[in-house]
Amino acid sequence: MQFKFLVRKLFTTFQRQGVKGIYIKSLRRVKSDCLRLTLNNKKNKQEWKNLKNKYAGKRVFLIGNGPSLNKTPLYLLKDEYTMCFNRFSLFFERLNWTPSFFATTDNLVLSDLLTELDSVVSKSAYSFFPDIHFRGEKFINKIEQKDNILWIHQLFGRGFSTNLPKVFPGGSVIYEGFQILRHLGFKEIILLGVDMNFQIHKSVKYLDSKSVDIISEQDDDPNHFDPRYFGKNRKYHQPEAFVIQSIIDNLDFLGQNMDKFGLQILNAGYDSKVTSFPKVDFESLFQYDKDEKKKLFESLLSKNIEVKSIEQLEKNSVYLNAYRDINDETRHFITSEELALSIIKKVIFNYIPLGPFNCNYYFLKRDLLQ
Repeated sequence: MQFKFLVRKLFTTFQRQGVKGIYIKSLRRVKSDCLRLTLNNKKNKQEWKNLKNKYAGKRVFLIGNGPSLNKTPLYLLKDEYTMCFNRFSLFFERLNWTPSFFATTDNLVLSDLLTELDSVVSKSAYSFFPDIHFRGEKFINKIEQKDNILWIHQLFGRGFSTNLPKVFPGGSVIYEGFQILRHLGFKEIILLGVDMNFQIHKSVKYLDSKSVDIISEQDDDPNHFDPRYFGKNRKYHQPEAFVIQSIIDNLDFLGQNMDKFGLQILNAGYDSKVTSFPKVDFESLFQYDKDEKKKLFESLLSKNIEVKSIEQLEKNSVYLNAYRDINDETRHFITSEELALSIIKKVIFNYIPLGPFNCNYYFLKRDLLQ
């Protein structure tokens, strides 16, 4: 498997960047390995040992950042273990919980997030970052050392590591997340927001004409729950076909070997194209009755606005049936879930969208919450 993976990687690199590209990538790998030899990682290894199987027997929700999160009543996860990634912090204002675990492993994304990490790390039980990225960046010196930060060591090739802190990248941070969660002892991992419905982002510039590294020119990200996710001046990778296929191949490998690794992975995501794992209905995973769901949603409302009940908010809001009805005078408003999903990315700059609840969405005007 490793030989086929290596041949495919070399062939793809040669097609896009020629012999020079292979040479540069090889130098980066050698550089990262040499830099890692200079690290004194005894403390980190001990922390990984301490965490092994700490959450044995528990379930955890691994949450991607696809647009389907806007369809997902995430307030139901208030008392669950969760793992989130990258710029998920944009969703914090729409939640009644904070993530248990957080990770960012892509070098471009992590470089952009360096000044924002504290707001996530301080809210999460543990956060995970590459000590030295396989492209050569030494992040262990760029991120403030904290007791709840653990460092991962990225390996080259295709596989699934059971020897943390060593992990195999799989084209997406979620793949490294699976390996981390297994080490922590979770046997049941439930996917949300891993849509794999990617579109080519058009309002971007390429950082290198022969690579897929890009920088966005507008807040119009089409591939995540918020248009600001990889918005203006954010760097990431164009989701070209070979990039997506690499992720799918790794997920398929994991799906075919779940028993070997002692995992049960379920896909509860809305609109997800991932077929590597059995599908399950999200709300069937909970035993909440109507009143309990209402209390959970009201706990989300009360976090953002001084109301004691949904009914109280509804009395002070207008119900809108069309996007054209929104104007500068519109305060808090309510819409159907169907309409909400079509306008969230247009109005999120001025409103906080909360929902869905009972087939409705509730939009709170930001100016009125300050």
